[in-house]
Amino acid sequence: MIFSQPFFLLFLLSIPVLIFLYMIKPRHKKVTIPSTFLWERLKRQKRIAKPAQKLRFSLLLLLGIFALFCFSMYLAGPIILLKNTGKNVVFAFDNGASMSCMLDGSKSYLQKSKQIAKDIINRLPGKAKVSIVNFSDTVEVLQKEGTPSSAKDTIDRITQTFYPTNLKSSLELISKLFSPANTTMFVFTDKNAYYSENIKLYRFPKPKNNVSIENISCVSNSDGFDALVEIKNRGIKKASFELELFADGKLVGVKSISLLPGKMDSFLFENIKGSYRVVCGRINYPDQVEKDNVFWTVLQTSREKQKVLYVGKGNFFFEKVWLAFDDVEFYKIQDAKNIAGDFDIYIFDQCIPQKFPQKGAFIFILPENSSAFGLLGIKIGKNASNEGYARFVKSAISQNIEGMNFAVQKAVSVDEKAFEPVAKLNGKSIISFGNIHNHPSVLFGFAIDNSDLALKVSFPILMANIKSAFVKKNQLFEKTTFYPGEEIRVFSYSNKKADLILPDSKKEIIDLSYYPSILPKKDVLGVYSLVLNRTSKESYKFAVNFPTYTLDDSDSNNLAENNTDFLDTGKINSMKMPYSLKDIFLILALIFLTLEWMVFLNENRV
Repeated sequence: MIFSQPFFLLFLLSIPVLIFLYMIKPRHKKVTIPSTFLWERLKRQKRIAKPAQKLRFSLLLLLGIFALFCFSMYLAGPIILLKNTGKNVVFAFDNGASMSCMLDGSKSYLQKSKQIAKDIINRLPGKAKVSIVNFSDTVEVLQKEGTPSSAKDTIDRITQTFYPTNLKSSLELISKLFSPANTTMFVFTDKNAYYSENIKLYRFPKPKNNVSIENISCVSNSDGFDALVEIKNRGIKKASFELELFADGKLVGVKSISLLPGKMDSFLFENIKGSYRVVCGRINYPDQVEKDNVFWTVLQTSREKQKVLYVGKGNFFFEKVWLAFDDVEFYKIQDAKNIAGDFDIYIFDQCIPQKFPQKGAFIFILPENSSAFGLLGIKIGKNASNEGYARFVKSAISQNIEGMNFAVQKAVSVDEKAFEPVAKLNGKSIISFGNIHNHPSVLFGFAIDNSDLALKVSFPILMANIKSAFVKKNQLFEKTTFYPGEEIRVFSYSNKKADLILPDSKKEIIDLSYYPSILPKKDVLGVYSLVLNRTSKESYKFAVNFPTYTLDDSDSNNLAENNTDFLDTGKINSMKMPYSLKDIFLILALIFLTLEWMVFLNENRV
């Protein structure tokens, strides 16, 4: 028998207290006697009264002891292990990244889990219904209430992934899929979990010998790059090894390193000469987790100046603010019909082109002529005479100016629900941020000359925010290094399909018709290539690395009491299932209390 709350067993100490109270309780016997005899009897009783007397049999005492014992057991939550003869059995396998840790140098935690699960299935009765589930960042039911023989085949199909594991949400979902009332669940993981009566949690220990590369930061310069490599020793002993740095597959640096247990340090490789694209760090150290000994990153090319084209009759304020940015080349034309060149940002001041550029982001100062709004494909308010004080609201491009006011007149509202309000007048948006024809766009519902916004400090800040948002999106990826399961957004203006080449050279066709496009979730570790143009082979690279943070799990005080560590798996009785006795002891405690009350009333009846 095991207990979910063994601390409450201390409540059993109340039983000796109860016995002691019965020993010092004065005992009286009801008899009919003359008054003189009564006084003599009372005197003798006082003389022989002692703090403790000889314990005699009492039905009330016996019932009280039984009641206290049952109530104490109820609080302690007793669980017995019995053979499963008819209940449903669920095997839940954690196949997340940390389960790739090697147990004895030959089998991973996941492989060992599958082996032990099969041993349990071999001892189940033939009529048992077996379900198989695996989980990491999501839950997948592979078999529901099947036969034991088919369950073993299903277990063989479980594969290792490198997604991070969310144990709490996974167990909550699994518990909803399978009724706890008639199900015994075996969970195989290396994570900590809170106690649950119907769960047998087999928990693997954290690796005692593991060194990992946490990150590689690179800074490009005119003739090469510098690299800073962060390494952590998660083991319990000092680790000595070599750190190798590769650039496009070429060895460009080696360092001999010694790292104390639990320590993390950074190591700098300076002045790596040459033009490279992919940088890789590798640790030559035989530990329990091999996949975190390698880390990839992609060097970002030096960004050229952003080209901004102003289309309109001319506006001093726009020219001044955009010419103030050092990383911007500003151009202007008056005719929207003849837009030439390849620009990053287009400013259309009270005009709308008949044909939109294929690339770039847009800023529209909406014209007073509403007939041109149909080209934008958005809903614009009919009233163009709105005036008053507008206020910036919280949005993606209103950082540091939220809550600031400006005066405006002759403004129209942007009623498109898909657009994010940036500034509002009388509760309606007059500056909005969204997508037009798959291009990020900002809409101004008023001419700059019809407002004092250009005279406010908020105007250059707003333009800087817009430029920052647009420039980030023109880099295709927000960053070049990801972990499995992270959302990888592609900020491409292409409405065509592209080729995604995986690290194992497999190719997938990706739809980029949305802005931004979301790549399918991947956990293959290594460097990916996204080929936008098959003719010119225009490609962009990014890396997916082992999520080393999944190896950290400090909440060790919340382990279930019925956990079993796999350090000694040979002693596990796989046939036994946990059954709670809490309800039985609660019922017995109530029965004994009822009987005790009945006996008490009977003994004190006049």
